[in-house]
Amino acid sequence: MPLFKKSVKLSVLVNVFLTSLIMLLLLGWVIFNEAGHLTQSITKEQLIRQARQIASFIEYDWLGRFEVDLPRDYEEYYAGSSGHHQYAVLDSNGNILFSSPGFEKKRIENTLDKGGKHFFSFEKDNGKYFAGVKYDYLFEDKIYPVYVVEYEEEFSQFIATLQQNFLKNILMLGLPLLVIQGLVIFFIFQAALRPVLKAAKEARKIKFDNLAFRLNEQNVHVELLPLIKSLNNSLSRLEKAAENQKFFIANAAHELRTPLSILKARIASIKDEKQVFLLNQDLRNINRLISQMLDISRMDMAENIEKCEVSLNKIVKKACEDMGPLFIEHDKELSLEERSQNQIIDGNEDVIFRAVLNLLENALKHTPEKTPTLVVLEDRRITVRDFGEPISDEYVIRIFERFEKLPNSVNTKGSGLGLSIVKKAAEIHGGTVSISPREDGNDFILDFK
Repeated sequence: MPLFKKSVKLSVLVNVFLTSLIMLLLLGWVIFNEAGHLTQSITKEQLIRQARQIASFIEYDWLGRFEVDLPRDYEEYYAGSSGHHQYAVLDSNGNILFSSPGFEKKRIENTLDKGGKHFFSFEKDNGKYFAGVKYDYLFEDKIYPVYVVEYEEEFSQFIATLQQNFLKNILMLGLPLLVIQGLVIFFIFQAALRPVLKAAKEARKIKFDNLAFRLNEQNVHVELLPLIKSLNNSLSRLEKAAENQKFFIANAAHELRTPLSILKARIASIKDEKQVFLLNQDLRNINRLISQMLDISRMDMAENIEKCEVSLNKIVKKACEDMGPLFIEHDKELSLEERSQNQIIDGNEDVIFRAVLNLLENALKHTPEKTPTLVVLEDRRITVRDFGEPISDEYVIRIFERFEKLPNSVNTKGSGLGLSIVKKAAEIHGGTVSISPREDGNDFILDFK
């Protein structure tokens, strides 16, 4: 059994939630990458700005000597940084003219042939990362490469922190938004489905005795209107078919019973008693078939069957009394055992009575002579126990279908409708009918629990 029933609303909510979560993670990944690129861009801009500042301090002193006249704060910045901030000014041959303490030329040797602006990075033996820039500065028609190197600790810490907290922050901020989004979608979907639910509620009013009812086609959404029109068209066809069925049943019953009455009167005039007996027996079988067909037709219109409080004890006792003479005639025993008294249910007395009659007739037809049939009434359950041949598992369910007969009973007089009437009667009353084969017979159980 599934944990949740199939629901369009639930399906939409789950799909929207998962899709939104994936989009949120993708968007966060894009933002994360863009933040990394932006941070790198800011770092490069900072290096270029420092290189230009240092280049702006290149000049000749009053003696005509070439020098880099750094302000005091710059000197302190580069001198007291423990090698985290470095600079150097080279000549066109790659010789260092001026530099901060701790500047290592070997770190820049592979950049000497680079022109313009060139960014680079390297890792020292202690595992520290540095980023740098080579900036060619034109002074007095000569190019002086200016190098600025900065320790990447701040940048690295920023990226590491961002990586560690990225998923947590995205989920913490995004999940509440997704919940709010789900609630909004739920109410929107609820409003969108309201016409469908209204149409479904109206459709419950459709019953066999009220087939003239039609679903409202006014003020209906365009997407729903074709379905409602199709249902109304189907109801029109069903109403017409039901009327034709009622007309056919009424006329068939009238047309068949009249000639049978005439035939019965003519049989009575025959002198041969044996022939009269056989003809009357055939006549009873025909009448029984007609009655069964009418029973099936009436039960198919279950909405028309009136129900009230009825006594199962009374119904079963009356059925046994009516069938008793036939069992005696066939040299068989029929007994009733009422293990429970005052068994009252909400049902139709005639329908239940005919169902019990059909179970007794089935036992009468398909059991050997001189065998008993026991009817047990207990706890709103009617059991007809016979001592015929056990029914195989293959036919335990099939035997209740219309016109279904066991292979070894094809020559037995009967229409194959009796047990289907029992099944229909059980369904009308919300009950069940089943067979429990035994080694010495079968138990037919009509349960109204």
